Amino acid sequence: MSNLELKRSWLAQLFFGRQDAVLAHQTSGLSIADDSKKQLLPFARMNAKPEIKHCLFWSDLYITTARKTYLYRGFSRTRLRQLVVLLNQGWQSHIEQQLNAEYINAKAIKAEIRAFVDSSAYRRDSQRQWLVNRCQAVSSVSAALKAQFATPLQQSTFKYLAAFVAASEDKVKKANAKFLQQETIRFKSFFDTIEKNPLTVAQRQACLINEDCNLVLAGAGTGKTSTMIGRAGYLLASEQTKPEQILMLAFAKKAAEEMQDRQDKCLSSMLPQATPTIKTFHALGLEIISVVEGRRPTLTAFAEDNALFTRFIEKVVAELMQDAAYQEKVVKFCDCSPSLTSTSDVSQFLADFLVLFKQSSQTLAALKKRMPKKGKSRFTLLIALFEPVLTAYQLYLSDRHEIDFADMIEKAIEYIENGRYRSPYQHILVDEFQDISQPRARLIKALLDQRDDAVLFAVGDDWQAIYRFSGSDLSVTQRFSDIFGAASVTALDTTFRFNNKIGDVASAFVLQNPAQIKKSINSVAVVAEPAVSLIQVKDAKRGLLQALNAIHQQVMNQPDQKTSVAVLARFNFLLGDDSLKELKLQMETQYPLLDLQFMSVHASKGKEADYVIVLGMNNGKYGFPSQKESDPILEFLLPEKEQFPDAEERRLFYVALTRARHRVYLVCNPTEVSPFIAELIDQKYPVCNGEFAAK
Repeated sequence: MSNLELKRSWLAQLFFGRQDAVLAHQTSGLSIADDSKKQLLPFARMNAKPEIKHCLFWSDLYITTARKTYLYRGFSRTRLRQLVVLLNQGWQSHIEQQLNAEYINAKAIKAEIRAFVDSSAYRRDSQRQWLVNRCQAVSSVSAALKAQFATPLQQSTFKYLAAFVAASEDKVKKANAKFLQQETIRFKSFFDTIEKNPLTVAQRQACLINEDCNLVLAGAGTGKTSTMIGRAGYLLASEQTKPEQILMLAFAKKAAEEMQDRQDKCLSSMLPQATPTIKTFHALGLEIISVVEGRRPTLTAFAEDNALFTRFIEKVVAELMQDAAYQEKVVKFCDCSPSLTSTSDVSQFLADFLVLFKQSSQTLAALKKRMPKKGKSRFTLLIALFEPVLTAYQLYLSDRHEIDFADMIEKAIEYIENGRYRSPYQHILVDEFQDISQPRARLIKALLDQRDDAVLFAVGDDWQAIYRFSGSDLSVTQRFSDIFGAASVTALDTTFRFNNKIGDVASAFVLQNPAQIKKSINSVAVVAEPAVSLIQVKDAKRGLLQALNAIHQQVMNQPDQKTSVAVLARFNFLLGDDSLKELKLQMETQYPLLDLQFMSVHASKGKEADYVIVLGMNNGKYGFPSQKESDPILEFLLPEKEQFPDAEERRLFYVALTRARHRVYLVCNPTEVSPFIAELIDQKYPVCNGEFAAK
C-alpha cells in the first residue's frame, strides 16, 4: 500500500491525449510523472488535505498549496480513494512533526520571554524586537492547521508567543515602569548624595533608563553635568559595567578636564579604582589610531593654532601668486566677491573653506560633481584657487607624517568600520550633543554598531545649538532615533539657574520656531515681577552704565561678596573700543561690588552670572539678530540651513537670556531696534519696558 501507484484510466487517456499520467505515494509527498518528466509535490507544500471530485466516468485529485491548486484528472475512483488515504496520513504525520518541532522551539522562546519580562534589568527595545523576530520566525505551520492539529499544550504555547508579539511594547513599557520605580527606591541614597544637591526626579529617571539609545534634553541650568556623572556612577554602583567600559565624551579639552575633576570628587569614594576617563573626540581618535597602528599619530600644530594655520595658507597663496595665471584668478575672484578686498582676505577665505571642506568628509572630485548651478562660475573659480592650496597643505602634512583633526576622525571611523579596531566600550556618554557634526556622529554610530550591548547616552539641548558655522548639525539631535535607532527621550524639567520670569521669556521666544523640540522647564527660583528689562538708549555705553548702576543699587546691602555680571554682545567689537581687560578694570573700579566679565554671546555658552547685560540689541548687519550673510560657497559645505527665519540667532538669544540668575538687561538703540526686541514688545512678552526712560 505504501508504494501505491495509479495511472490515468484508458478513457481519460483517450479524452486528454495519449500521454500517460502516473500518481504515486511517496514517504515525503506525491510523485507525478508523465512521458516527459517526473516531479515531487512534497507534503511541506500542501496547505490542506488532498480532495477528490467524482465525475461521471472518472475521479479527479485536487492538491492545494499556498500559491495555487493543482488538478490531476482521470483516475479510477477506488484506486484514487486508496491513494488519498495514504496521502492524508502522510500529510498529517508531516504536520504533526512540524508542530512538534515548532513547539520545542516555541517552548524555549517562551522561557526566554518570561526571563526577559521578569528581568531585574531595564528591558531594551532591541532585546524586545529580537524576541518578536524569533516568535515570528518560528512559525512554519499556518494558523488554520494549528487550530486543526495542534494539541492543547501546543496551542497554549503558540498563543503565548502570539500574544507577546501583539502586546510586546505595552508589556515592556509596564515592566520597565516597575523597574524604574524599584530602582529609584533602591538607589535613593546614591542619588541624594552623589552631588551637592539631590538629583531631581527627571535626572534620576534619565540615569536609570537604559534604552539602546538615550537622548537627555538638558535645558539651560538643568544640571546636565550632574546627570552625566549620576549616570556613570549609577552604572558602576549597580555593577552593570566597569569604568574601562564607559566612554565619556566632551567637545573641548577644558570642558573634559572640568568634568573629570568634578566626577572624581563625586565618584572616587565609591570606586577603589579610577573613575571613567572623560575624553574629547580628538583624544578618542588618537587612541583608536594608536591602538591600530601601534604608535601615536603626530597631530599637526595647525590643529590647535589657528593663527599658525592661517599664516601657512597665506604663505602658500603668496607663492602661488607668483604665477600670473593664478594671480589673475585671485583678482577675478575678488571682483565677484564684494567682501574680499585683498590677497589676505582671499587667503583667510581659502583657509576657512579648507577647514570646512576637510570636516565635510568629501573628496574634491565629489565636490566638483555637486557644484551648485547658482553662482557656478564663481564656484569654479574658487575651486581653481583652492585645489593647489589643498594639495600644498596635504603635501605638507604628508612630508611630516602628520594628520589634522578631520583626518583623525575619518581614519578612526575607517578603522572601526573595517574591524581593525574593536571597541571596548559598552556605554558611550556624550556631552553637549547638540553641537555634534556628521563625522562625529558617524564615529559614535560605528562604535555602537560593533557591539550588541552598546548603549548611547547623549545629553544636549537643541535650544542651545549655536555652532552651525563650524559644522555642528542640529538635525542629528532632531532625528536622533532615525540615525541611531530605538530611543528614549527624557527632558530635564527643573533649572537651578534662572528664575521663572526669565524662563517665561526665554522659553516662549525660542519655541516660536516649531522645529525646536518642545519641553517645559520649571525654575527653582520663583519671582513675581518681570526679570528682563529693556534699556532703550542711543549710546550703548550709557545703557551699560544705567544697567550697572541699577545692579549696584540692588547689591549694596551685600558688601561682603561680589556679584557676578556678564556683559555680552553678539560681536566682540561691540563691547567697546578699549581692550576688554582695560574696560573690565575701569568698570570694576567704578563698581567695586561687581565682578564683571565681558564676552561674546557665543563665548558665554556654558557660563552663568548673577546678572546679564546684552549690548547691541539693534537692527542691521552687526545687530542681534545678525543680518551678516555668510558666503554661499561656505554655506555649501555647512549642514542644511533651517527654513525658520533667524533660527540659530534665536537660539543664540536664548543662550544670552539664560546665562542670568536674577535679571537680564537688554540695551538697544530706539532708532534701530532689533527685530527680537520688537517681538518682545509687540507680542507682549513679560518684560519690563519702563524701568529706564528712552534717551
